Parts: sequence; structure tokens; C-alpha cells
Amino acid sequence: MKNESGFDKLVKCYTEVLTAIGSVFYLAFCFCVIVQIFSRNFLPSAPSWTEELARYTFIYMVAFGCGVAILKDEFVCVEFLKDFLEAKGLHKVNKVIRIACTAAMLLISVFILTQAEPTFVFIKFRMVSTAMQIPMQYIYFSQILLFTFLCISLVFRLIQMFRDFNKEVA
Repeated sequence: MKNESGFDKLVKCYTEVLTAIGSVFYLAFCFCVIVQIFSRNFLPSAPSWTEELARYTFIYMVAFGCGVAILKDEFVCVEFLKDFLEAKGLHKVNKVIRIACTAAMLLISVFILTQAEPTFVFIKFRMVSTAMQIPMQYIYFSQILLFTFLCISLVFRLIQMFRDFNKEVA
């Protein structure tokens, strides 16, 4: 069995926590959609709270899931450049480009996080959702969570990429 470093254990724990919380929101989302489908087909009217709750659980599911997708390198990417560089034997150039793209995503995420916080989360006037009367600050807070988790995950991913790159060079 391969010995895991403290960093690897931290990343694994972080990923498991995000996955578990994201899974709870996923199950709540599925429940809301099933209730909505059942209501529309078998009841005279569908409850409006299910649509709203499905939307909000989906938003939070994405906020927790994006951090995991970064760490597992499961975001969609354009493959033609990667395939072209690897066909030419330029594996290191491909890795440098991926590191640069990840660093750019981190910079963009930090910028959005710092700009979104005062604007959206701490709204001076009271706004509530229509069906459930949830304060909209809770909904906008998902943006703060999303970009916080993205920043943390991108930092972890950059560390992983640099470690892998250094192993190849050495």
C-alpha cells in the first residue's frame, strides 16, 4: 500500500466532505423532482415549493460538486490541443499549459470571490423567495461557497500538478 502524505490525506478528507454534502443536496434535489413529477401527473395541482427547492438544492449541489470536479480533474476540457501536443511528443508543454490554465482559473475565481461577497451576500434590503419565503441571502451565499471551494480546490490541484511535474522532471 502506498504511503499517503499529510497533504494527500487532507485532500482526500476535503473531497469526501464536499462529496458527502453535495450528495445530500443531490438526494434532496431528486426528491423534489420526484414529488413534482408525481404531483403533475396524479394530483390536481403541483406544489410550488418543490420547484423552488429543487432549484436551490441544485445550486448548492453544484457549489459543492465543482470543488470535487477540480480535484478529480473531471471538468470538460478541449482535447484537440492536448492530443496534438502528445502526438508531437510534447508532454511537458501540455502539462505547463494545463498548469497555466489552472492558475488562470484560480486568479479568476479569487477575483470573482472578492467582488461577489459585498455585492450579493449582504444585501441591505430584504428579498425572499416567492414560494418558500427563504431570504435570498441564503441563495446568494451559494456563490460564495462555490468560489471559496473552487479557490481551495484549485490551490490543491496546482500543488498536485507541480508535484507530478517535478516527479517527471526528476
